[in-house]
Amino acid sequence: MADAVVKLINAEEIRKNKEGFFHERELLHSLGSVRYCKAEVFRECILGTLRIPQKKEERIPQLSFGFYMTEDKLYFIEDSGELKHWLEKQKERFENETSPDQILLKVMELMVENDILYLSHFEKEMEQMEEELLAGREHDFFALLTRHRQKLSELNAYYAQLVSIGDAVCSHESMEMVTGGDSWERFTNRIERLQNHVHLLQDNVLQLRELYQSMQDAKQNKIMCILTVVTTLFLPLTLLTGWYGMNFSYMPELQWKYSYFVVIAIAVITVIIEIIYFKKKKFF
Repeated sequence: MADAVVKLINAEEIRKNKEGFFHERELLHSLGSVRYCKAEVFRECILGTLRIPQKKEERIPQLSFGFYMTEDKLYFIEDSGELKHWLEKQKERFENETSPDQILLKVMELMVENDILYLSHFEKEMEQMEEELLAGREHDFFALLTRHRQKLSELNAYYAQLVSIGDAVCSHESMEMVTGGDSWERFTNRIERLQNHVHLLQDNVLQLRELYQSMQDAKQNKIMCILTVVTTLFLPLTLLTGWYGMNFSYMPELQWKYSYFVVIAIAVITVIIEIIYFKKKKFF
C-alpha cells in the first residue's frame, strides 16, 4: 500500500485545510457521529463512513472511521488511532494494491473476511439452544435469544449498508476513479450472500422464539389442567361440608351416631369415582 496514495488524517486536519477537500461540509457532518456505513458520490470524489460492528455481543463498534476518495488519493479519517494500528498489522495484504478504490475495497473485504465463519458459529449456537430447550434446560434461554436477535439485526443493517456502498461506487459517473468495477460487483454479491445468511438465522431465531412460547403455553395449560382437576375433585366435598355446615336445629343426621363415618365414606367414594372418570377421559 503506497503512502503516496493513502493518507491517515483526523477531522481537525480537514477543518484546517478545507480548500484541499471538495464537499468538506458533508464530510465533516458525516464524521460528527459515525452511526452507520454510508457513501456519498460526487463527480470529484466519493466520501463516507464505515462503522464495523464487533463479532461478539458488545454493541461498541470494532472500528469507526471516515473515508474520502479521489481519482489519485484515499484519505482515512479517524481520531483514535485504532485504524492506523489495524492497517499496520494488515500491511502485507495491500502490497499489490495501488489505486485508491482497490485499497478501499481491500479494506472492506478484510472487514468481512471471517464473517461466514462467525455466522456459522452463530448457527451452531442456536442449534445447541434448541437442543437444550427440547431437553428442558431453559436457564436464561429467552435473554440469550434476545441478545442473538439484536446482534443479527445489527449485522443485517451493516450488510445492507455495505451493499449500498458497493452499488454507489459501481454507479459512479467517472470510471477513471473506479478502476475495478467487476471487483466491486463481486464484493456486493458476497455481502448479499452474507445478508441472506443473516436472514436465515433471523428466521431460526423467530422459530426458536415460537417453540419456546409454545412450550411455555403447554406448561401453563398442564398446570391449569391440574388445578381444574383438583378443583373438580374437591367441589363435591365442598358442597358436602357446606350442606352440613348450615347447623339447622332439625337435621336428623346431626343426632345419628354413625353420621360422621357415613359422610367420610361418601366423600371417599365420590373422590374414587371422580378419579376413575378422569383417568378414563385421560384428563391426567
